[in-house]
Amino acid sequence: MSVGQILLILWRRGWIIALTFLFSTFVALGILYFVPGRYDAVATASIDPGGLDPVAEAGQSSASAISLMQGNMIELVRSDRVALDVVRRLNLTANPRVQALYRASESFGRENIDDWMAAGLAKSVDPKFIFGTNVLSIKYKSSDPNQAALIANAFLAATIDGTIAMKAATGDQTARWFAPQLDEVRKELENARAVLESFQKKTNVVAPTGSGTDTQASTLMSITQDLTNNKAALTSLETRLASGATDLSIDPSDPDLQLVNGLKVKLTEAQTAVESVKTTLGANNPKIVAETANIAALRRQIAEATARMREHLKDRIATVKQQITALETAQAEAQKALIAAQAQRDRLIDLERDVAFRMDQLNTQEKMAAQAKLQSKLTFADIAVLDKAQPPIAPSFPKPMVVVPVGVGAGLTLGLILAMIAEMTDRRVRLPNDLEFASSAPLLGVIDASRRSVPRFSQRRLSPA
Repeated sequence: MSVGQILLILWRRGWIIALTFLFSTFVALGILYFVPGRYDAVATASIDPGGLDPVAEAGQSSASAISLMQGNMIELVRSDRVALDVVRRLNLTANPRVQALYRASESFGRENIDDWMAAGLAKSVDPKFIFGTNVLSIKYKSSDPNQAALIANAFLAATIDGTIAMKAATGDQTARWFAPQLDEVRKELENARAVLESFQKKTNVVAPTGSGTDTQASTLMSITQDLTNNKAALTSLETRLASGATDLSIDPSDPDLQLVNGLKVKLTEAQTAVESVKTTLGANNPKIVAETANIAALRRQIAEATARMREHLKDRIATVKQQITALETAQAEAQKALIAAQAQRDRLIDLERDVAFRMDQLNTQEKMAAQAKLQSKLTFADIAVLDKAQPPIAPSFPKPMVVVPVGVGAGLTLGLILAMIAEMTDRRVRLPNDLEFASSAPLLGVIDASRRSVPRFSQRRLSPA
């Protein structure tokens, strides 16, 4: 379809466009003059999402926390709690006109007038956060500008009070929850202390200072050292007994060795004296005979002293072996005592750790309970009023600069659409161009209706009377 054909169709259906345009214009004018104006009053407040809790001193400024906070604030403004607070603040149900409307409504007898009025207010309030900010905007729509501003400000004040009341209620509820928890923790602490005291009385352990364990360890070390020394002495004595050594350097303090070595010295001196006079005196010389007898006596004494030394060594070896046996028994007992003391110390440490844990748990929960009690008594809010609602001068709806252009545009658009629809539903052929849509055959010619009428009139005038 060409542009010329469209313009021809619109020209033929111009009356439809004109009627539609006039109708929409009258409707727009009727809205301007007969529809009562609606006034929007806006009250704004700034919400501080990163503010510190004056009790817990903990801030929440993450994106999720801010989003959650904004959603909660919007739902709080729309809640029945805030709407009921607004109704009671302004005493709106005392108005006779409101009471008459309530009695004429379907809610009469089903709910009280305050709830009915609050539900109506909640439908007209529009809370939202200005995009990209933490500014809460509370808009209230009413036909009375003064009432719109009054109720918008009342919603803002009720929202702030509701926020404070909710925080206080939360703190009070938390404080009440902590009471039985604290009693249970105190009972557990008392039981832990009783178990610790009973263990200390039973084991006679006062405190896990480690002194008792050090004494046991020192005793064990002393016994072990004595056992080692005795074993070394036993080895030395057994070696002397097996080798038969009589050298004084082995043990200068040994009286047997001193005696044997003294006799050996005398024997050597007697032998030297005999050798020195043997060449000058005869073998039967009385002096040589006497020295020879003395040497024999000394040798007997040395043999007897050596024999007694061996007997003493055997006695000492037996004594050392007895001492070693006693020390080994004492070492085993000391090890048992040390293990028992270590186990008692570990048990005592565990019991004291349990008491300390219960004490820390009690202190932590008492601190949290005190914070909750303080929080329930504080009146704080993170909402600051920016602008109170003022009675609007001009209505927000209807506005001539919006209604008239929309009515004119809607009338023209609807007229064009109706004209095209009328043309599509009317399939009559009135012009040669209409044949293009009626048939696909080519147009050969057109008979002009004005030329056909002339011969008819000419024939009537020439016919006889």
